[in-house]
Parts: sequence; C-alpha cells; structure tokens
Amino acid sequence: MTNIQKPQLLLTYSDHINHRHSASEQVMRTSAEHKPATSSQKTAKICKQCKGVITQNSLKALGDYYHENCLVCHDCGALCRPKFFPYELPDTSEVVLLCQQDYFTRNKLLCYVCNKPLSGVYYNTFGKLYDEEHFCCTVCGTKCKVSSCFHYNDELYCKYHFLKYFSKRCKGCNYPISDQYIEFPRGEEIHCWHPECYGIHKYWHVNLSPEFVGIPELPLPEEGAGPSTEDTNPTVNEMEKYTESLSGLISKTWNVLYRFEEETASCISDMFQYLTSYDQFKGIDSAALFVLKLECLFKALDSLESVGKYSFVDSKKHEPKNTVLCAPESDANENMSSKYSKFPRNLSTKIMIYLQLLRKMGSALKEKEVSVGSFMSVITSLAHFLKLLVRYGLYNALEHSKAVHTSNALVKFLREIKKNETYQRDPFNYINVTIHATDCCAACEKYIQEECVQYQDNRWHLGCFQCSKCKKGIELRDIGDAACNKMLKHIYCAQCSVTDPDSKPGFKPITKLSQLIFLLKIALVRSRVVMALQMKNQEVMQRSNSVKETISMQQTYIRTLNDIKRLKSGRQSVRITNDQQDARKSRILKTAEIDVRNGSRTDMDKELVIETENSKSGHGSDSKVFNGQKSLTLDDISRIVAAEQARELRPNAFTHFTRIKESDDETNTFVAKKSGTYYSELSIEQFYRLQLVALALLANGTVGLAVSDECIHKLLPQTPKSLNPSGGFWNKLFKTGKENKVMKYKKVFGTPLEVLSERWGVDSDLSSGPAKLRIPILVDELVSSLHQMDMSVEGIFRKNGNIRRLKDLTAAINENPSEVPDLSKENAIQLSALLKKFLRELPIPLLTFTMYDLWIQAAKLESKFDGQRVFPLLYTLLPSAHRNVAEVLFSFLHWTSSFSHVDHQIGSKMDIHNLSTVIAPNILYQEAPNNGSYGGSADVIHNTYQDAFAQNEGENYFLAIETVDYLINNNEQLSMVPMFLSTLLKEVEDLNLTTYGAVKKHIDMLIEEGKIHVKDFVQKDSIQVKETASVTKVEIHK
Repeated sequence: MTNIQKPQLLLTYSDHINHRHSASEQVMRTSAEHKPATSSQKTAKICKQCKGVITQNSLKALGDYYHENCLVCHDCGALCRPKFFPYELPDTSEVVLLCQQDYFTRNKLLCYVCNKPLSGVYYNTFGKLYDEEHFCCTVCGTKCKVSSCFHYNDELYCKYHFLKYFSKRCKGCNYPISDQYIEFPRGEEIHCWHPECYGIHKYWHVNLSPEFVGIPELPLPEEGAGPSTEDTNPTVNEMEKYTESLSGLISKTWNVLYRFEEETASCISDMFQYLTSYDQFKGIDSAALFVLKLECLFKALDSLESVGKYSFVDSKKHEPKNTVLCAPESDANENMSSKYSKFPRNLSTKIMIYLQLLRKMGSALKEKEVSVGSFMSVITSLAHFLKLLVRYGLYNALEHSKAVHTSNALVKFLREIKKNETYQRDPFNYINVTIHATDCCAACEKYIQEECVQYQDNRWHLGCFQCSKCKKGIELRDIGDAACNKMLKHIYCAQCSVTDPDSKPGFKPITKLSQLIFLLKIALVRSRVVMALQMKNQEVMQRSNSVKETISMQQTYIRTLNDIKRLKSGRQSVRITNDQQDARKSRILKTAEIDVRNGSRTDMDKELVIETENSKSGHGSDSKVFNGQKSLTLDDISRIVAAEQARELRPNAFTHFTRIKESDDETNTFVAKKSGTYYSELSIEQFYRLQLVALALLANGTVGLAVSDECIHKLLPQTPKSLNPSGGFWNKLFKTGKENKVMKYKKVFGTPLEVLSERWGVDSDLSSGPAKLRIPILVDELVSSLHQMDMSVEGIFRKNGNIRRLKDLTAAINENPSEVPDLSKENAIQLSALLKKFLRELPIPLLTFTMYDLWIQAAKLESKFDGQRVFPLLYTLLPSAHRNVAEVLFSFLHWTSSFSHVDHQIGSKMDIHNLSTVIAPNILYQEAPNNGSYGGSADVIHNTYQDAFAQNEGENYFLAIETVDYLINNNEQLSMVPMFLSTLLKEVEDLNLTTYGAVKKHIDMLIEEGKIHVKDFVQKDSIQVKETASVTKVEIHK
C-alpha cells in the first residue's frame, strides 16, 4: 500500500509562502530533470512572491509578475484584487504591496470609532481621527461642529452634554467651563477658573455668581449617574442662553473694570512721575485726566441710587431700610453708610493735597523741600481708596441685582464707568469750569462739600435752600417746581413762584459725589493759573537747571517703572488650558491605489494627497490674558512708590533704628550691591548652596558676629535630594518619616510653616520678585483680603478685634484647611488680629528660635555699615518656608505703614516703628525653658501679650523691635540676593561644592588670600544723600 502523506498544517502566512516557494523549486527541479529545455522555458515568467514559474494566468504589479494567488498584502496576506496600494517601507525603502485596510493603517488613517479606513472627508481633533458618520456626540448622536468639539475619556460629546455632565465647574461663578480655564492649585485641591472670573476675584475679591445677575444656577449631575437623553433640565436652548448671558456679563465686567484700572493707574503713575521730577504742568494735566476718569466712577456710583439701593446721605438724617452699604468690612459698631461715605472724601482730599504739593514746588524748587517721603502716603492712598471704591461699587451693584433678580444695576454701573475711555488727552478741554467759579453757598457763603442744589452758576446747601418769601425750606422732591429770580437772587417755592413773573425754574439736585468732582475741577483750574504765574517769575537759569534735573529724574523713574512691569509680568503669569478644541477638517484627494486591471503606474503616481482646512481657532491671543502683562494696575502703585522711596531715601532706612545710627547729620554713602536675582527665582539647589556660603561667612567671624559651633550645626540646611543621590535606604526612611510627620497635622493654627506650605500651600504672586512664592493658603488669603480693605482705620494690628469672632474663624479654618472662609465679610481689624494670632501660634516663630541670638547680636552692631553686611546673611539662613512668608509679610507691613497718616484726622497711626512694636513679639522671641516659663514670677499677671513679652525678654525686647523695624524698612533690598553672595554662589556652583565643609574651606581660603574684601559687601553710591530722622512735613492750608 502506498503511504499517503498527511497534509502539513500551515500556522502562519509566512509558513504558507515558504511552503509554496519550496514546492515551486521542487517542481522546477523535477521538470529540469525529466524534460529537455525549450526556448519558451527560457522566457518563463517568475512570480515575484513565491519565485515559482507562472504557467497559466498571471498578474502584473509595479513591473513584476505574480500568480493570481500570490498578489497578497505584505502585512496580512489577504489577496490584493482588484486593487492594491504600493507602500515604501520607511526602514529599507522597499516598495511593498498592501491591501486597503493595512495601507490606511500604515498611514494612520483609520476612524477612531469604527477602525475602518477613512475616505473622503474626515476630522482630526484631540489627536484622533473620525469619519463623517462618527464625528458626533456619543450620547445623542448630534453632529459635532468643526469650530468646537468636546472630549472626555476618549469620547466625543456635543457642547450640551459635555457641559451638563463632564465639564469642570468654575470656582468663581460655579458654571461649567466650556473652553479656556485656569488651574490654580490650592493645597491638596486644584481650583479651576474662567480667566475672567479669576481676574475679577483676584483684583476685586468678588465672585460673580449667576444668582447676582438674575440667571438660574445649573444643577450638578448626580454622583455616579451617567449621561442620559431623558434628562433635559435645563434644555439645550436654556443651557445655551444661560451660559452665553453669564459669560457676556462676566466678560464685560472684567474688560470694563480692568481697562478702568489700567487707565487710572497710568494717571496716578504719571502724577507721581511728574511730582518726583518737578514738572508742574505735566503733573496737573495728569491730575486733571485722573479727575475726569474719577468723575465717571462717581457717576456710576450715583447711578445705583437711581435704582433705589444706594445713598451717600448722612445716616443720622436718612437711614434707608435696605441700604446696599453693607460693605464686606463693615463694623458692627459703626454705621455702614457713614463708613462707606468717607472713601470719596478721602480720595478727593488726597487729590487736593497733591495739587498743593505741585503748587509748593514752584516756590520750593531750589530748596527741594518736597521729598518722595512727604507724598508717599498721598500717591499710595490715591490708588488704594480708588480700588476700594471700585470694589464696593461692583459689590453693591451685584447686591442690588441679586435682590431684584436682574442685571440692570450692574449693566448701568459698567456703562457709566466705560465712558472714562473718552478721555485720553487734553483734559482741560473737557473741564467747563471758569476761574471765577465759586465753591461757596450762594446764601451763607460757606464751603459746600455735601449734597446741594444748583441753579446755573450758583449752589446752595440743602439747609440754606428755602423760599425767600415764605421762608419755608424746599425739599429735594419739590425743587423741580421751585423758581429763581436771578436779578434779585430770590428763590421761590412752587406756591410763591406765581407771584413773581420774572422767576424761572431750573434748579437741579447735585449729589455729594458730583459736588466733590466740581470742587476738584475748581482746584485744578485755580492751580493751573497759579503755576503759570510761578513759572513767569522764575529766572531763566533756574529753569535751565530744573530742566536738566527733571530729565534725569524722569529717566530714573522710567527705569523703576520698567522694573515693576517686568517683575509683575513674571509673577502673575499663569497657564491657561482649554477643554475645547477646534477640529481640523480634511479630505483625502488621492491615494496610491492601483487597479490590477489597469496595469501599473509610474512612481510619481504613488503618493497620498490630503487637503486640510486651516483652523479658525481664536484662542491663541486670548491665552495671554494673564501672561506677559506689561500694563500697570492700581496694585502696582505702592510698589512703584516704595521703589522710588528706597532709591531716594535708602540711607533713611534706619529712621527708628536710632541706636546704631551715628547722627542725624551723618552722610551715608554706602548701599548694598544688587545682583538682580531675587530669592524667589532660586532653585532648591541654589538656595541650599547660598545658605552654605552665608553660614561659612558667619563662621569665619569677619562679619562682626560671634557664632558658636553649636549654632552653626543647628543652622546647617538639609541637603536636597538632587545633590545627595546616594543614601538609598536612609533617604527612603527619612522620606517616610517626613510624610508621617506631615500627615499627623490636621489643622492650620499651631502647625509648622514647612508643613503648611507643603500640604496647604499656594504659589502666591505676593512676592517682590518676578517669580511666585510658596506660602500657606491662609497667609495668601489674609494679605490679599487686607489689600482690599481700608487700612487707614485706627489701631490696625494693634487692636485685637472681636475675640469670639476670632475663635470662630480659627475653628472654621482648622476644620477645612484647604478652603479658607470668605474673609471679605470681616473688617480690617479682625483680619489683622487673625494674622497676628496665626504668627503667634506657630510652633517655630517666623524668625526661628535658632537664629534669635543672631538677630539680637545684629541689632547691637554699632555701625550701619556692619548691619548691611550681617542682616542679608541672616535673612539668607532662614528656612525657605519662613523666608517666603517673611518676604510677603514685611512687604505688606511696609505698605500698611503708608496709611498711618492719611490727613490731619484720618490715619491708622501705625507707622513702621509702631508696626514693628506690635509684630515683633509674634515673630521674634527666644524659646521657653523646659518648664514652660521664662524664669519670671509665675504669679505676675500681665495686661497684654506685649507686656509679658517685654518682661521676659528684658533689654532684648527693644532690640527685637529694632530688628523687625530694619527688616520692614529694607524689605525690597532683602528680597534680592546681594551681589557678593551671588558672586560666591557662582564660584561654588562652578566648583560643584555641595557640603558645608567644602564651602567653608573655599570661603576661608578666599578670605586668607584677600580675595574677599569689605568692599565686596557694599558699594559707594555716586550720590550722597544726607540722612535725616524725619521727612519734611507739608502744611496744607485751605
């Protein structure tokens, strides 16, 4: 029996090809052995695929022949009939044949949903391709739009279902985010904001939620519930209507108010510049332009009265039931209306003082009696009070809109403010007040600062506005019927006016704010005339010298301005992301497809042609809303003033540091060299090395401090992981221990700053430099909130506020550390007391226990020169979490001091020395002994915390105050790395020194070789400024 061979099972396509190839070779050998060669066999067609002879039908592709069953796909082995697709392999450049599926797979042209080849039109979005059929919402099947499509968990959704179920919610308005948003980490949480909502919250501490403008809130999807077509609350049309309405109002609010802030900040900056450069006429032009823009704000505030919810009338005479003057920082013991009504008066008073300073320059130009310090409070207060008025106006407009469920009040408020954009130059062309205009009452001839009544050029107090015939007072509601005989200067009520045929109506009420603007316009016109007369009386030589000095001062100011803008640009830069993406519509015009029946094509035909439409996305420009800002805002004014004051009065930094000051007449010629690098810009490794350098300099003893080895050991910073790669097990053990230590803290008060900054911290833009600082959320919220409040209230940081409320706030913050309560509802006294309480309860004080003796030694140094060498070194040695908070705190306290004396009656009375006195016991004190007491009598009961501190610290009590005084006064300089430290840091980095021993050895060698001199710490200033213990006081006379 003949053995029958079982067929071999071919597992793969390659096995199949190899089998056919060997079979063909065997057939060819057999034929060659049994048959003689013929001429036809010499020209036999050989299959490109299997190398066998083609005896019957053949197929030709790209110049080669194939058996009908050998024309298969290179990737999957499927027959390529009736068409195939040539494809050049990227690695070998070999051209192979592919079927349609594998050709489109190789070219990545498959639909993401059905995985089928794309043909004709397709869409590219979120890195995935979709054919026309599947470019639709996963839930409802609605075709997505090219201009906007939404993606969640690799699925496409229409705008309606994306916003309803998957979109992030804005922290400000609580509405879904459909396109751009800002991610803002807050401790362990990440808050998402619309860019405009974030801007409104950041600049005015107001959240514009839908309830404030009469728009319904959108319900949150139920937890765990998936998208459903049956849930139609709200409907598609309602969703679109609500989101567009709210988005439009928020965008308009942001654009109008931010533009107003830019315009007014520019005016105040110009006022300051021309005041410092003694340019009277440009200064008064800037002031006039500022008054015109301020008039628009005052009219906007008055517009709220027309909707029945706003009044500046004295609360003792009129006390409306539903006043909107329930400002967030209202005091329970102070009437809300009277508290709010003082800000316009304060603002106008500051403008009056500014005009008097300008006039004084005409006579004091030679003596230079007017210094930067004398008007620092004026300029800072202008920006601050204007900021308060804008915020309160916005707040009150929203409160009214919320009460009546409509946005009319807000729209009216914004419309009036927007009119300020009309005034750009030549302000006196818009001031229709003559030099002969009077600011006195036509009846009693006394000054008018309140509401009044106007008839042409005359004005009357409300109390003086009475009928000349019947002597009865005329109420505001009746002035439309009153009449006036201008010749006789008689006023008639409605009943008596009929007796005088020559009397005519025309009275109109003037609000308090309008009257303040009128008074400012009179002052502007009169000041301009006075300055013109002063200019005529000046000598030509004096004028020539003044022009040269003016140009120099303006150049200096412009440098300061550019520095402030540059630092702000980096500090306030935020990353804007997008949940929405435009789809790119493409069309496949040509492929490399070849029909077997049509023969081969040329190589030029083997190409894939795709046409893609240009994206019409407009998000590129919008993403720079907060990035690279070079414009000024009101918050920048205080930084400009501080920088200019430091530039002019730098030797006056020790005004209260009298013990180490040589004398009031000492001429100081040394200032710290600046490196241009801020501590906030340093990396962890750079800050570590910088601390090693500072420690090595202190240990050497040449800087004037005696530092023990034990203290040096305690001050050694922890080596960063990047500089200590070895240590495996111990690093992991330490990391585990640190994590356990961090996690054991469950509250904010009483928790170390390192833990707070790491676990409940935020990258804050309150720093002095161009980079953000990591500080606790509570510190950021407190300082930001206080920036929005009236800091001229007497006793700020001195009074303790409401003790019960303080405890309630503390408990609320400890209960939810990641979410600070709304602090805008508290007053400035309460928040300043809360900040002091937070600092006082830190387990390690801000300036640390370890460095206490060093700070006290530094305060004992006899010369200012020594202090300038030592204090930057000590400041550098603070742990990063402590140094960050110190930079923010001291900068804020310096700004707070500018409101110590707003005018003769208003002011907090808390200058830098007084602030240092109340802050020092909370941030700089020595560690208590183990028994918990300082060695004093336990039976002694002190009245205040300061008394107890003074008793325990003794002489050091005053030295601690002097230390804090210095740190506040020199906060701008201390936030920047000194040049000598920056130079040494560069050397240490170049030598790759990472241990204290190596750094100290290098520093000691440099000192021994004379390469580090005293002059490396300070530089001689080209301008000698005579030090004085006080700033010239400018008397203002009315």
